[in-house]
Amino acid sequence: MRERRHVAWLYQQLPGLVADGTLSSEAAQNLRRRYGEAGGESGPQGVTLFGVLGAVLIGCGIILLIAYNWDDLGRATRVALCFTPLVLAQAIAAWALWRRPESAAWRESAGSFLALAIGASIALVSQTYDIGGDLGDFLLTWTLLALPIAYVMRATLPALLYLVGIAAWAGAQWTSSAEALGYWGLLGLVMPWWRLEAKQNPYRSPPIIFAWLFALVLPFGVAASLRSVLDVHATWLLLASAIAGALFLAGLRFWGEAPSTIQKPLQTLGALALILLGLAFTFEEAWRSQIGAWGSGAQALKNEFLSQPLAWTIVVLWLGGWLCLWIDSFRCKDPLRTFLGAMPLFLAAGLALTNVGHSFSAMLLFNAYLFALGVGVLLSGLRGQSLGRVNGGMLILAAVILFRFFDVDLGFIPRAVAFILLGAGFLAVNVVMARRRGVATP
Repeated sequence: MRERRHVAWLYQQLPGLVADGTLSSEAAQNLRRRYGEAGGESGPQGVTLFGVLGAVLIGCGIILLIAYNWDDLGRATRVALCFTPLVLAQAIAAWALWRRPESAAWRESAGSFLALAIGASIALVSQTYDIGGDLGDFLLTWTLLALPIAYVMRATLPALLYLVGIAAWAGAQWTSSAEALGYWGLLGLVMPWWRLEAKQNPYRSPPIIFAWLFALVLPFGVAASLRSVLDVHATWLLLASAIAGALFLAGLRFWGEAPSTIQKPLQTLGALALILLGLAFTFEEAWRSQIGAWGSGAQALKNEFLSQPLAWTIVVLWLGGWLCLWIDSFRCKDPLRTFLGAMPLFLAAGLALTNVGHSFSAMLLFNAYLFALGVGVLLSGLRGQSLGRVNGGMLILAAVILFRFFDVDLGFIPRAVAFILLGAGFLAVNVVMARRRGVATP
């Protein structure tokens, strides 16, 4: 909210700055394009949000009314009711494109209603005529028919439904790993929509909301589509760290100037995933479970690759994408970014140590890595007067220390003292930071 107020204030000053020659009209327009909807006019966003909510509620209400009287209706009536919501939704969408093409509220509402109407019509027609198929077939048909709405209407909800739908479809292909790999082709179909929405202003609500859901749903799609190779040679561990690292580095690379945390979905979720994964491997037991992961040799790995070349190619592409982004991070001269993004390398080193019988050394390596990361984030926050970074660094350090207390046999008193000291440290640092920033403290 603070950033929203700041940009709203800036927008109020722009006419005067242009009038007295401080800024040119072009520079003022560039500023407006840069901050876009973050400029603080919540009205249009509110209208769009409630318009979409209204369309969803109307669609759900129509479906429930039809379902309530479904058994009492004849087949001809059922067919007519199946297509009535769809025809109505198409008419509203056509009117919105014709008369209100610049209204995000109309486009989003009409697109959402049409996407729901498509799903309802497919389900009702299938039930009326006893058309065979399973949940996977229904989800695939619905999502593919709804995707063009996202492009034509420039609507967000159909794109979000598509993301969730293809991940659910991949999960439904549990008996066929080969078919589940189609998830990646389906995912590629919606990526141009994201690019088009972000091209105008990457910090607008549609691309940011899509990015949040993309990062949250992607792990489910990965697990469903690549499950046949994840258990081979600890592939899941390297792939999970590479995906999290790629999201983190890509977020910083392409959305690094976002004014608020809510506009940093990829780097926020990527960093969180990397830290949680790292904390899990500060325990020796986690490394012991990976003993023998690399013990089968290069020939066995080659045979695995030849048996499932497409799945392994996707894994290699993710690893290569992470590596390119990590190498690119050196240009930014941000040691913390490069250090956190290097976690797949530390995991590979830990697996190598475990493979030769040094799981304890791998555990020590990751404790040192997380401790150094926490210290680095803390110092960076102190230098930049960033309370968020200071607290983030302290949370990492506190987690590493507390995990070690639970990992060794200590009594309640030492643990209680540790909690008290950590809590006092948090309070002291926050009070000092607040005073430095001129914030009144009680």
